[in-house]
This record gives sequence, C-alpha cells and structure tokens, in this order.
Amino acid sequence: MGSRSEAVARRFARDVHHDLQIVGRKRTNVLLLGPPGDTGIVLEMLGLGMERREPSLTWRPGQPLDLPSPGRVVTLIFHDVDKLTPSDQLAVLDWLDRGAGRIRIVSTTREPLWPRVQTGCFNEVLYYRLNTVWLSAMVSDS
Repeated sequence: MGSRSEAVARRFARDVHHDLQIVGRKRTNVLLLGPPGDTGIVLEMLGLGMERREPSLTWRPGQPLDLPSPGRVVTLIFHDVDKLTPSDQLAVLDWLDRGAGRIRIVSTTREPLWPRVQTGCFNEVLYYRLNTVWLSAMVSDS
C-alpha cells in the first residue's frame, strides 16, 4: 500500500482554498481531521507549521498541558486533541473562557471527535468551542 504523494496533498489544499481563507482569520478555532502528514500540510498553509507567522504554542500527547497566561494573544495547536484527559479538557475550557477572544485553538485529530462526545469521553462544550470551523484533511489519490 503506497503512501499518498505530496502533489496529491497539495492539490487537495488548493481545492479547499476558500475554507483556508476563513480559517486564516486570526481568532477562528479550527478542528482538522486527518492523518498527521495531511493535517501538517494544512497547518503549513495556515502559517502554523515549522515557520510560524504568529505566536503559537504546541501540545502533543504525552506532554504536560502548559497553557499561557490569560489575555496573551496566542494560537494554541493541539495535535491529537482527542488524547486530552478529562481534567485537561476542563482546563482548556476554563482557559478559553478567560482568554475572551484573544486566543485561537487549532486542533488535529485522526478520527472524528463526535463519537467520543456521544460516549462521554470528550467534553461536548469543548467540542463545539474547538469546532468553529471543521476541515477534513483526508486526502484521496483520486
């Protein structure tokens, strides 16, 4: 089974250009669904890859959740957001409430979050806060 080519992924990104323009607005929370390589390309297109255009912090599973002080203008990138513990989910909600529009969260997940919400494994309020714009970064070879 061959891996997807970067050219196919880039063609996909061009196809969602309009969505990316919306997502590119400074304080729009975004939930990206797809494998890391594909979501990584979308993050690059948003200026949130290795060479970031704006202040941002990154969280990955296994790292402690270290949220910046409230009021700081920042983008927080959650890789595999579905791996946040229930207590971390509540901490993020509290942080969002205290940030009052000065922050943005861009989250990635390999699998849809809604089934986890339905089973009580992911906080429903946080789901809707993260899901202002939802993009599938599932690239097909066709």
